Amino acid sequence: MADCLILCATSRLAQALRGAVPAGRPAWRTRPALSLGQWLAGLADEALLSGLDVPQALDPFAERLLWEKVIAASLSDAAPLFDLPGMAAAAAEAHALCRIWQLAAGGAELADEARLFAGWQAEFERRCRAAGWIDQAGLHRQLLGLLAAGRLAVPEAVAFAGFDRYTPFERDLMAALEGRGVSIENWPEFAVDRSDAAPGEPAAENPAAGDCRVLACPDVDGECAAIVAWARNWLAARPDARLGIVAPDLAGVRDRLQFRLDDALHPALIRPDAAELPRCFNFSLGRPLAELPLIRVALDLLALGGGRAKVEQGRLSALLLAGGWSAAEAEADGRARLDAALRRDLPYFTSLPALIRLAGRLAEQGQALCPRSVADLAALVEVAGGAGRQRLPGQWRGVFRDCLQAAGWPGDRPLSSHEFQARRAFAEVVDGFARLDGLLGPLPFGEAVRRLGQLCRQRLFQPETRGRPAIQVLGVLESAGLDFDALWVMGMNDDQWPPPPRPSPLLPAERQRAAGSAHASAEVELDFARRVHARLLAAAPEVTFSFARADGNRLLRPSPLLAGLPLAEAAPPPPATPAGQAAADPADPAGAIERIDDAQAPPVAPGEKVAGGSWLLRAQAICPAWAYYQFRLGGEAMDEAVEGLDPAARGTLVHAALEAFWTTVPGSAALAGLGDAARQAAIAAAVDAALLHFENARRISLPARFRQLEAARLGRLLDLWLAVESRRGQPFAVIAREQPAEVDIEGIRVKMVVDRIDRLDDGRQVIIDYKTGSAIDIRNWAEARLTEPQLPIYAALVNDEVAAVVFAKVLLDKPGFAGVADEKDILPGVQGVGDDKQKIFDPAEFPDWIAVITHWRERLHAIAREVGDGVAGVVFADESRLQYCEVLPLLRLPERRRLLAEALAVPPTTDRSGDNHE
Repeated sequence: MADCLILCATSRLAQALRGAVPAGRPAWRTRPALSLGQWLAGLADEALLSGLDVPQALDPFAERLLWEKVIAASLSDAAPLFDLPGMAAAAAEAHALCRIWQLAAGGAELADEARLFAGWQAEFERRCRAAGWIDQAGLHRQLLGLLAAGRLAVPEAVAFAGFDRYTPFERDLMAALEGRGVSIENWPEFAVDRSDAAPGEPAAENPAAGDCRVLACPDVDGECAAIVAWARNWLAARPDARLGIVAPDLAGVRDRLQFRLDDALHPALIRPDAAELPRCFNFSLGRPLAELPLIRVALDLLALGGGRAKVEQGRLSALLLAGGWSAAEAEADGRARLDAALRRDLPYFTSLPALIRLAGRLAEQGQALCPRSVADLAALVEVAGGAGRQRLPGQWRGVFRDCLQAAGWPGDRPLSSHEFQARRAFAEVVDGFARLDGLLGPLPFGEAVRRLGQLCRQRLFQPETRGRPAIQVLGVLESAGLDFDALWVMGMNDDQWPPPPRPSPLLPAERQRAAGSAHASAEVELDFARRVHARLLAAAPEVTFSFARADGNRLLRPSPLLAGLPLAEAAPPPPATPAGQAAADPADPAGAIERIDDAQAPPVAPGEKVAGGSWLLRAQAICPAWAYYQFRLGGEAMDEAVEGLDPAARGTLVHAALEAFWTTVPGSAALAGLGDAARQAAIAAAVDAALLHFENARRISLPARFRQLEAARLGRLLDLWLAVESRRGQPFAVIAREQPAEVDIEGIRVKMVVDRIDRLDDGRQVIIDYKTGSAIDIRNWAEARLTEPQLPIYAALVNDEVAAVVFAKVLLDKPGFAGVADEKDILPGVQGVGDDKQKIFDPAEFPDWIAVITHWRERLHAIAREVGDGVAGVVFADESRLQYCEVLPLLRLPERRRLLAEALAVPPTTDRSGDNHE
């Protein structure tokens, strides 16, 4: 029927029917195919043009806003305690169920939730009538009445295509059309059962499907790999094939599937400049507009420019490093340097004006890092600050545009096609926001930006695609009515298929089950899944279903709907990655990728200065590559702001407080002579001095309450620690605090600072290093690689009068000393070399203190020689010791694990070192 209107279950099916090319015909008429929603929207426009009294339809966002207002009014003062957007979404869904499935919300015996919703619904409808509004489902019902009354034009024939089951509304629509003399058809006939079967009854039988099989995969990644190999094999054999991939949880697998499809089918498009080039596959699922980089930065500019409250430093850092505003390309390096200064100099909670002031101070010091970007930020703050406190959404639209223009959005480079489309979609959203005056009323700037962000998160963005990609990746509903040359349906596990029921909590469950409304019960979902399953079986001559056996440690089972289908013998071999393909390039038998040994760095040149001090030797002992990257090449991690004080800052305060205390109390005699009151006063003075020094050094002022709490913590910590010091058996005098030292080891100048040096009555010295963390390792002092070398350096190479080297564990829980001494009883809990209780140094190898010192001296020189010789392999005994490594990404640990796994897989005679890297 050439003049037959085709009403489709999805807009994708309608688009496919309109774009279908009849075989052997040079010219043809485009099929009049529309989704049901598109056709009803056209009827609404026709009704308005005809002068019929049709209320203004609320879009989904506006409807939820109205539900929010109704719910908030019913909760009164308790409204801030509830998730109003979530409750509004549930209410809107329940209201739509009532409209479509003709459910009654009210009644005598109702649960509290249903009774509450009935009141909300009555108030919602009252407000709609008063303002001349109507929800979408209500508008469709009203249009149905106008159509049945003969007040709207109808076509001669209508075909319904792709519907897995009909709702009461759709059945009523068919009856109304038939009452107007319209011929009704079903396309295709096998896809839909128009009978009024009960929800638990099976759908109509489908024609016999073609080749069908079921594949069990180890996990979801295995499923994705098998799908990509299948698609590649099909397109290699038939480049014109039309393939479909259907996933019940498309959002959950989209990224990993897209990456694998790119790697296998478009390896050359891995370059960033090829991100928008056409692919042979297309995903039906769009992304929220707010997630697109260009729109995300626009929302961030508005939120940060108009916000008066302080925000997390990370938000400003992300803004500086983002493109899409001001001189993002021209000043990229300067903005990165300003970001480093932001991390270093500003607190965790800060503001955009504070960042602008920081940039001004740096400019005064001759470091104008990104002047245009800073000027645009200042202009943004000025425009946003002058906008006033309260405006209607329609008025905020102009302010938003002025703010973004002041900030130089969308940046200093031409927009790509996708970015241009996103910008256009954003403009449409802003215009839609401006039409919400009646619903939102006057808003402050921050609330207006928040509502705009909600709109952008609700708007799904799908860039326009050219042509018809060979592979369509679809959700279950989007696949309705489509046919393919071959189809793969993934995710067929029993926890996803049939879908679990999720009846509305705001409507009586028994009414939903009786009506068979969407998601009402397990029986309804089983009926739906059976219908979809039968439709998918007939959608292609070759159909593959797959499921995952496990998700991590959780074992999974196949869907019961797969029972009786033949099992596939094996999955196709996974395609090689782009790197693997390059390595196995037949045009280059030697391999396009050469494997080299990169464990050797250039030796330290004469006169070359190597920074790092004892940390250099520590890193070399733990992992030579760490020492090379960080201390010879200067790699370092960016500062990460934390709320309050991080462990390092707290440790610095403890060091400073103990330094201040032992400056005024020079030894054990003075400590013993203090009474309780004098001791507490000395502790309080030391803590106050430490906090003052900390604030001055970092140019910050701690909040008064926070400073008070930190002072109390430090005071308690020092009190506990001084109790440990009071139990020392031998008198001592503190002769040095934060003592700098420098020594030459194999040509490497090592600078260090010793926390404290005590002198005993016999003249010998005790070297003390404060530790405020619980992880303290002294067993390495007896090993070949000294991973805690600072105290051994001082004892073996700086001072000949050392009797003990210890860590002072300044902790609230089990404070004490840990280390080794020349003899026992020098310090409580510290054993002497050769003592029976001493378990670190083997008496056979270390019979006395001199042997320990000799061992340290030899091992320190050996490690320093490694630095000088350029030893820089990724070699370590314990990966947990890399927790403080600032250049961890450069160590390429995943690649190392892969190489080690390959080495274990080859015959034992093959020599494969863990130091080798591609």
